[in-house]
Amino acid sequence: MKKYESFLELTQAFAEREGTALLYTDEDGDICSVSYRELAEMIMMRTELARQRGPGTSIIYSAPDPDTIARIFATVMGGRCVIMASPMMPEKVLEEAQEATDRLICRHKDPAEEGELLFFTSGTTNRSKVVRLTPRSLLCCAWSGQNMFECGPDDRILCMLPLCHVFGIVCSLLWGLAYGATIALCPEVSDRLKAPMLFRPTILPVVPAIADALVRNDALNPELKELLIGAAPCSGETVQALKEKGINVYIGYGLTETSSGIAITKSMDEPDAMYLCPDTEVEIEPDGEIAISTPCMMKGYLGQPETTEDFRLLTGDLGWLDEEGRLHLQGRKKDVIILSDGSKINCPEYEHDIAEMSGETDIALIDVDDEIILVVGAGADTDSLWETVEEYNKTMLQSQQIADIVEFGRPLPRTLTGKIRRYELQRRYQY
Repeated sequence: MKKYESFLELTQAFAEREGTALLYTDEDGDICSVSYRELAEMIMMRTELARQRGPGTSIIYSAPDPDTIARIFATVMGGRCVIMASPMMPEKVLEEAQEATDRLICRHKDPAEEGELLFFTSGTTNRSKVVRLTPRSLLCCAWSGQNMFECGPDDRILCMLPLCHVFGIVCSLLWGLAYGATIALCPEVSDRLKAPMLFRPTILPVVPAIADALVRNDALNPELKELLIGAAPCSGETVQALKEKGINVYIGYGLTETSSGIAITKSMDEPDAMYLCPDTEVEIEPDGEIAISTPCMMKGYLGQPETTEDFRLLTGDLGWLDEEGRLHLQGRKKDVIILSDGSKINCPEYEHDIAEMSGETDIALIDVDDEIILVVGAGADTDSLWETVEEYNKTMLQSQQIADIVEFGRPLPRTLTGKIRRYELQRRYQY
């Protein structure tokens, strides 16, 4: 099984391959196609334009269309770095990342080398960091996935995940393109419920929120064989409904820092047992934290020292390994809310920032119906606090913004050491 080392090597394979690479809809809603050879031509034509621009950093928004995909490949192959951006990201954040990438990476890299791809984390241990990934690390992860769960020319993968997330770009795009599948591009978020019946995929990578919606609306096509779920826990009810439809369900675990997946289930009869991808090593720290070594590791965070070959990533996740070496997850080491779209909210950081801005210290974040709620103790000035929250929300992605403020009516429950008893608040407001 071929392990591609660069976007150039993969594009050269496209040029020699038969079959359809991409499906998409035009302005009239008709399905159009791009062959692998046509995709290679699109990429190579744009690569020369990227080289002419010289070293630097491009911001590319993750629009689900052939031109954007060709531009991502070509920009990187032309030696430029790419910041994978979401339309919801504040312009100031993107501009700061672009300036830092130009200064810290592009100014010092070999122009003959392919550029890096930079992704924003979903905020696991603090606010989003910028992760430096390479074509080699991303394609290594695609190869690892192929070893765990094969796709091929007879498969059609529906891409409805944003390409600004590594789960989306690896599992919805690069994995299929590397091994000859057809990638169907879902045009808009509003079209997700229609896309399976329109494109008739055999494989569908999704986050739990999308899986729940597709099941709830009976929107899955009969040709669908496998559903790959990642980024957050999925409800047992959804998994059972998928199994009843004859769809194989695989649950993946991975991080932006590891170029996406590092472990995956093989049977929903053992839904908590995840098998490690090739060459991935996991150690459990004395406090139960998962530490990972993988050839798919990031080059580092933007502005921080580069990782070395023996680098071990402390994930912040808790887990254990069984006698067969399978990984079992047990939750987060720190107080982190994981929303159904995969967004991770570090509660103490939010609480500290809002307390600094407002002067209100008896506050806590909880998750209610997949929304972030700020709970305040007795005596808080909620009108003033709302003004603070609105300003704070302007610095965050839409999915990571605080949706509401609720008054607890008395001081918030705390442990003897002063830590919020968050589970008590969660239990009170969940229903």
